[in-house]
Amino acid sequence: MLDDLGFDPESIEEAEGSGTAELLAIDGLVLPERGKLTLEELAEKVGAEPDVVRVLWRSLGFVEPVEDDRIFTKTDVRILKNLIELTRAGVVQPAVALQLGRVLGQSMAQVAAAVIDATEAQAAGARGTTDPGSAFATRAGDVLPFLSDAVDYTFRRHLRAAARRRVDLAMLVEGSGQVIGFADLVRFTELSLELDDDELGEVVGRFDDLVHQVAVEHDGRIVKMIGDAAMFTVVDPAHGAAIALEIAEAVAAEASLGSLRVGLAYGPILSRDGDLYGPVVNMASRLVGVGRAGAVNVSHEMRDAIAGDRRFALRSLGEKPLKGIGDTRVYRLRPGPEWNSELD
Repeated sequence: MLDDLGFDPESIEEAEGSGTAELLAIDGLVLPERGKLTLEELAEKVGAEPDVVRVLWRSLGFVEPVEDDRIFTKTDVRILKNLIELTRAGVVQPAVALQLGRVLGQSMAQVAAAVIDATEAQAAGARGTTDPGSAFATRAGDVLPFLSDAVDYTFRRHLRAAARRRVDLAMLVEGSGQVIGFADLVRFTELSLELDDDELGEVVGRFDDLVHQVAVEHDGRIVKMIGDAAMFTVVDPAHGAAIALEIAEAVAAEASLGSLRVGLAYGPILSRDGDLYGPVVNMASRLVGVGRAGAVNVSHEMRDAIAGDRRFALRSLGEKPLKGIGDTRVYRLRPGPEWNSELD
């Protein structure tokens, strides 16, 4: 493989002697274009100050190279030059470029780690080995072209969906906002002590699958998964209520998952870098801890948004002390007499 990738015999011999042949193969497969430029030389070619390049490089999540390290390629020149031209033309503000760089770097780092995890797990099941370098090196040539296309296409699809959600929000009555939900598995800490790593991974994976499936069916978006918890959002309050009830029902039906609590709040949200912030988010996260396992708790604003809809039943729990918020009226959400999860 190293011969086919064009490495010279000296490099191959050195890599084999140091036990890094798999890393050399990964370099050749993932970044076949050899680095020839230092950071200073890259900056000169794109017409930018070296400090600007350093900041952009770090924003993507990469370690700053040492002074004479020749890691940059013609592709780096092309991409950075295009970005510099966009900022100088005023199309992209420098602060926005850094902000998007950080988000892109974090997102791609997570995708890359997930690919390595999946490749390692598949190799372990097939051959009984857990060497992630060898597993990925033997498959990278087959999967990389697909992954590149899939990432680009998936991004375009999500960009379209995000733009449509923003238009939907802009058309709402001022101050109405959107639904924020937190779903948290009950007794996950105890469960993690009872299961081995593989079994725990299956539990987390199954929970992840259920949450994504239900949220997407109701035009919702998973903001983030945090191990045993999920944060989701949707514009329509009725769909938010349906997501919460369906997730609770689905988890209760899975013996390995136990049960969960859900908190729902509704109102104006601050959106930044794909995450959501504000008092409504804090409210939803605090509502998760109220009451027994299997409960779906909603804020007063969420209750008002779906009141009168016979698909849902709401019962006041009175005022409950919520950490960092104070005494707050909380409502318990259950399926109503005309409950049907297939909403219009």
